[in-house]
Amino acid sequence: MTDPYARLREARALDDALVMARRVVAEIKRNTVESLRGASGAGYGGIARRLGLTKARVQQIANTTRGLPAAFAFRDQDGTWHGEPQLLPQGYYSEAPSFIAFSPADECNPLFGQVLTVRYGEVPEERGVSAYTVQVRLDNGSPFNLRMTHQVQDALFGPPILGTSERAQWDAAREQRRRQLGLPAGY
Repeated sequence: MTDPYARLREARALDDALVMARRVVAEIKRNTVESLRGASGAGYGGIARRLGLTKARVQQIANTTRGLPAAFAFRDQDGTWHGEPQLLPQGYYSEAPSFIAFSPADECNPLFGQVLTVRYGEVPEERGVSAYTVQVRLDNGSPFNLRMTHQVQDALFGPPILGTSERAQWDAAREQRRRQLGLPAGY
């Protein structure tokens, strides 16, 4: 395959498949431990002996989280939601303002200077959570760093694959901001 965009899409699809496979395996392990614990009332030590694992490993399996706390959507100052605002049902997420106005290195970024409302919660692993963070302001005023989904990252900084309709929309919004700022073409 010579097309770099096709290779990147294929790599992302393979990565997503691996993440999903890991999630399924972890869920099977958790469900097995939970069913053994519930059916017989067995403790972790008894389950460990039955499965040929250490007690510590069984406890680790039982206590693994089902998702990662992450930002999965945000609302800009115009009221438009970006990312996946309906990912989690009401009551399973929180919202907080970004700690400071969004200030990426690219001042033509359409979201530059805005205080964003970030929606976050325990995001299922298969949604793809980035290593990058966004900082929000908690109710007590303290900052809190949250990892973000790839969709939020793309909405904040522009989709990574050139030539897509999403990237064209992003570039048009960026160009509009450049003109509003009165910056020269190509800036």
